[in-house]
Amino acid sequence: MGRRLVVPRIEGSAAPTEGTPKLVDPPTVAAIRMVYGVGQGSAAPPDDDTFKPTYQVSLPLFSMGGLDPDGVYEFDAGLLLDTIRHRSQRRQWGLRLEIEITQTPEAVSTADIWVEAPFVDDDSLGLHVLGRTGRGTILDGGGRSIVLATTVIHDGKRAGALSGAYTFQHRDTDPASDDKASITSAIRSVRLDLTRFEFEG
Repeated sequence: MGRRLVVPRIEGSAAPTEGTPKLVDPPTVAAIRMVYGVGQGSAAPPDDDTFKPTYQVSLPLFSMGGLDPDGVYEFDAGLLLDTIRHRSQRRQWGLRLEIEITQTPEAVSTADIWVEAPFVDDDSLGLHVLGRTGRGTILDGGGRSIVLATTVIHDGKRAGALSGAYTFQHRDTDPASDDKASITSAIRSVRLDLTRFEFEG
C-alpha cells in the first residue's frame, strides 16, 4: 500500500492521437463514508482482511465542497471511534474511510484512474479497492463504480492522519512521467478533516 493507487482500465486502449490529448470527464465522487467495524474474534483488532463493517456514517454530498464555505468535508471520526471503543469493551473496533468514485463509459476502457492520498509521511497507511477483483463494479450503461478504502485504524487519534486532499484523475500514462498522454482529464480533488464536525468553528 501507499499514498498512490492506480485503478486500471477494464479493457482495450485508446487509439493514439496527434497533437492535443483527448479530454474525458474526471472521476466523480459519489460517496464519502466512515465505516466502523470489528474483527473475526473478540480479542484481536480488525485488520484489512478481517474487518467486518458494523456501522457507517455517510457525509452528505450536496455539492463538491462540504456544508461550509471552506470547501472541506468535516466529521469527527476519531471521537466516534473512541466512543464506540469505550462503550463496547468486549470487542476490538476499527475504522476505515471509504470513498466511492464513478467513471463514465468512455473512460472505463481508455484510461486508468490515478489516485493520490494525503498521508505522505505515514508508511503504515494506504489505499486499496474493495471487492474480490479490485476492479470495481460495472454500472448500467457501461460506467464503473469503485470503492476505495484506507487501511483500518484502531485509535481515534489516528483518524486525523486520514485527513487531507484526495485527488483523482483519468490518464492513460503516469502523470509523473514524461510520456505524453493520449487520454487525460482534469484533476478532481476532495478535502477531508476527520478531527472536527461541520458545525464547529
